[in-house]
Amino acid sequence: MPELHPVANPALPVRPLVIQATRGWRSIDLREIWSYRDLLLIFAGRDIKVRYRQTFLGAVWVMGQPLVTMLIFTLLFSRVARLRADTGTPYPLFVLAGVILWNFISSAILRSGNSLLGASHLISKVYFPRLVVPLSNVVTDLADFGVSALLLVPMMIWYGVAPGPTLLLLPLIVLIAAAFALGTGLWVAALNIEYRDVRVLIPFILQIAMYVTPVVYPLTALPVRYRQWAVFNPATGLVEAFRATLYGLPLPGLPLLWSVLASLLLLASGAYYFRRMERLFADIL
Repeated sequence: MPELHPVANPALPVRPLVIQATRGWRSIDLREIWSYRDLLLIFAGRDIKVRYRQTFLGAVWVMGQPLVTMLIFTLLFSRVARLRADTGTPYPLFVLAGVILWNFISSAILRSGNSLLGASHLISKVYFPRLVVPLSNVVTDLADFGVSALLLVPMMIWYGVAPGPTLLLLPLIVLIAAAFALGTGLWVAALNIEYRDVRVLIPFILQIAMYVTPVVYPLTALPVRYRQWAVFNPATGLVEAFRATLYGLPLPGLPLLWSVLASLLLLASGAYYFRRMERLFADIL
């Protein structure tokens, strides 16, 4: 018996499918991003494999950078400039914690800000939530942060510094730092598509921002009239809180509160601006 196949009725009108770009602000569809979580993991896993597969020492490079930076800063600021940590923490430990967190924040901002340019061949051909691209770079930098943070364990044992109960808040501080880096990176990524000068400007700004943030010096080393301005830097509260959770010190109340609010504001505004500019990415790239 022959198979019967449905035949289109030529008498029925055919309505063309018209695809138009949306206007104004578009809401962020978190369910869509969640449905593409496998793609997010593929992007992040690919970056991690590329970073570690073809290196001779692998993770040693990731840990070596903050270690060498800590040694240089200790020599310059502790031995020469005679800086000391105001909390009694050994200065190498004080600097190492700040350098590790700052490296994560700056690297996540830089890599997520340039991520769309590196994925232009995919963005112009295949549809997927573009937010997945910068988000995967932050996930990759989180993995590097976890590896480099292992340096803190032998250093704390060497100096006899034991963590306190505030160590339980450490994952929350890292999560807030990731939100701050992602929010800033989304702004940079969207602006980078339209204004290519941003790509050159951001590394210079991050280099200056490291010395504006109390990474190698305590906040109390600043004069009082400048200290209140330093608190407005969201990274200040994050670095201070990261040290406090590691070394059992009191949490910086006001700086940490401002860092949380600023990070959430940057994440929300950056995501909405990124979403608004998303319709132009494929055309400009």
